[in-house]
Amino acid sequence: MTDISKLYENAGEMTRDCLDDIINGNYLFIDDDENYTKEYLLEYNFKTFGEGLTDFLVKKGFGGNINSANEKTMYIKNKSKEKNVNLNPAVVKTWFAQKRPVSSERSREAVYKLCFSLGLTAEETADFFLKVYYECPFNFRIYNELIYYYCLNSGKSYAHALYLTEKADEILKKSGSGESVYEFTTGIGTDVKNIHTDTELLDFISKNSAEFNIRNKTAYWHASKMIDECTELAVKSCKCNEELQHKIGRKGNIDLFIYVLFGENISDYKKDMAFSMAAEFPDMIKDNFPLKMNLSKIKNGKRVSYETMRKALIMLSFYSFFENLFQDNDSTFCVLEEDFTEFVCETNDLLYSCGYPILYARNPYDWLFMHCGYCEYPLEEFKNAVARYYLDKI
Repeated sequence: MTDISKLYENAGEMTRDCLDDIINGNYLFIDDDENYTKEYLLEYNFKTFGEGLTDFLVKKGFGGNINSANEKTMYIKNKSKEKNVNLNPAVVKTWFAQKRPVSSERSREAVYKLCFSLGLTAEETADFFLKVYYECPFNFRIYNELIYYYCLNSGKSYAHALYLTEKADEILKKSGSGESVYEFTTGIGTDVKNIHTDTELLDFISKNSAEFNIRNKTAYWHASKMIDECTELAVKSCKCNEELQHKIGRKGNIDLFIYVLFGENISDYKKDMAFSMAAEFPDMIKDNFPLKMNLSKIKNGKRVSYETMRKALIMLSFYSFFENLFQDNDSTFCVLEEDFTEFVCETNDLLYSCGYPILYARNPYDWLFMHCGYCEYPLEEFKNAVARYYLDKI
């Protein structure tokens, strides 16, 4: 059993404050005082991308006005020019106007350019991705990201990374299909950390050509398995509930799971009533939310974004963990602190094994599931959140 104090290890002051609020707070989404909880969720002190970027600029020597987007943008523009990195200043300026880069390959490339421009190390770049961009750093199955890791880790420039990428392109065009030998993406990263020369890197890419540009097998395997488990738990939950028994067999497996988790089959709502349009959750919660379409894509091995996959793993872990707990106990059972700690640790282990950032209390999506997980009845608290910020609004 892991002590809850372990969650505070290596946490910064603001992260500790977030954890304190989760653990010591007594608010619920069903509180009579609607404004209190609503304001708490929508105005909570989550770090914006611009704030996180400003912190990194100061660490890297920026001495101008931290409240001036123009000064910070000009600083980055000059740094990117010094490092021969083509980074659009107009895009950079939007980052200081509460606009977070979306979860996409194009945005990831822009963030890597930023990290090269600021002279970040590979470790600092990973930290920036995890705590500011809220994205998984260095997907080693995408060879240009593997090359970025190598260059950032060895102090080489972005221009040199592009040169190596061109060489890798030539190698991979000539390579055969081959068989993948790495079961886990993290294994590729472990081996790349021991590469110290360009020749070694290109030789590694050549010998392991079958590994690149294939989806994260570990994440898809775990997520698909958990979708099966969650749908089975949902069926069992309906059988135990007379009011829900009529739902069995009348909906597809994923539809039934969504119905049980959310309290209603929100996939039925379209256009202006759709979750992405009508829900009043912060954008970082509702963007790329893993509903029926994305869960079906994952189940069928079709590509989804980094953010969607990570969110799916967290949501599936949340439902699986607490539904199992309640089905294994009698009706008087409620969640204890050690159950919450175990949930966080199990979810973190899952995310880490799949190459994704562990739970971070300053990420609104993570906070939502951590808050619900600390309540006596986590699944009901999640339903209450969905009701308040979505179902009651349509």
